[in-house]
Amino acid sequence: MRATVIRFKAAPGPLLMLALPLALMWCLSRGAVPLSLEQIWQALSGDPDSALVRIVLLEMRLPRALLAALVGAALSVAGVLTQTLVRNPLADPYLLGVANGAALAAVTGLTLGWWLPVPLLAVIGGALAFALVMVVASHPRLSLSPYPLILCGVAISALGSSLTTLMMLLGDERALGQILRWLMGSLAGADWQRLLPLALVLPPLLWWLCRRAGVLDLMLLGQDKARSLGVNLQTERRGMALAILLLTALAVAAAGAVSFVGLLVPHLARMWVGAPHRILLPIAALLGALITLLVDGLCRVLLAPEELPLSVPMAVMTVPLILLLIRRQAHA
Repeated sequence: MRATVIRFKAAPGPLLMLALPLALMWCLSRGAVPLSLEQIWQALSGDPDSALVRIVLLEMRLPRALLAALVGAALSVAGVLTQTLVRNPLADPYLLGVANGAALAAVTGLTLGWWLPVPLLAVIGGALAFALVMVVASHPRLSLSPYPLILCGVAISALGSSLTTLMMLLGDERALGQILRWLMGSLAGADWQRLLPLALVLPPLLWWLCRRAGVLDLMLLGQDKARSLGVNLQTERRGMALAILLLTALAVAAAGAVSFVGLLVPHLARMWVGAPHRILLPIAALLGALITLLVDGLCRVLLAPEELPLSVPMAVMTVPLILLLIRRQAHA
């Protein structure tokens, strides 16, 4: 995959690390009840007169903002890995059936009234769908090659989507609102417990992937060249696929099926810093965290006190950018 690099005067890492706290403060101040920076400071500094504001910040807005950043970072890193795994810049982390499997399990659980919590059902469903894709694509003649992976993922995703629609038609109409909101992505009701799995998994996994950056770069050269340079493609592809499963399943379990993050952010990061994974992976994580954090803030502000699903403003932002990228590629 060729990458067009856009040169900025500011280094991308420091710029994003400066923008993230600013975006976090903006998200903490926005909501059904706007808060000033002075109110936020007084609440966080332990002012006894700001007890209610402190509860709103620490129990509602801060965990939600941190979860938005974690979900965006996880999906962005998973998007980079998916595009490397299948050597296709149009791939996203939902390509391998994880999201549709997670959605099917979650909707089935909501429809049939299963006692398991929705996040756990989503992880189980995503893992089962992913396992099915991997079993089929791991046939000796296929050996996890890009095209069999894509075809298997598309087939399993289509099956999961159809069965999810069927369960929605057969289920209780009163649960449709909750199901649709989850399917379009929502961070409503986020708490510290909900963000804990991603917070524990993402940092060490990102560190490990950055250590494997050289191997990931070689995999972009194609199967023959990568093998001639000593890359065990079967083992590396399985490791990448497992990382995609963990990041995507945990993100979907935490926030539902948030669209477009894993497709758009890798493109923007690659345009900014190029294709080397040692730089691309952390920049994609920071950029995905920033974009998702800002979009979630918009979801709470645009129709306050009501909330938009995450995928709505994300689609409005992403589709024109993708069309622009395609047009630029055509004229390159």
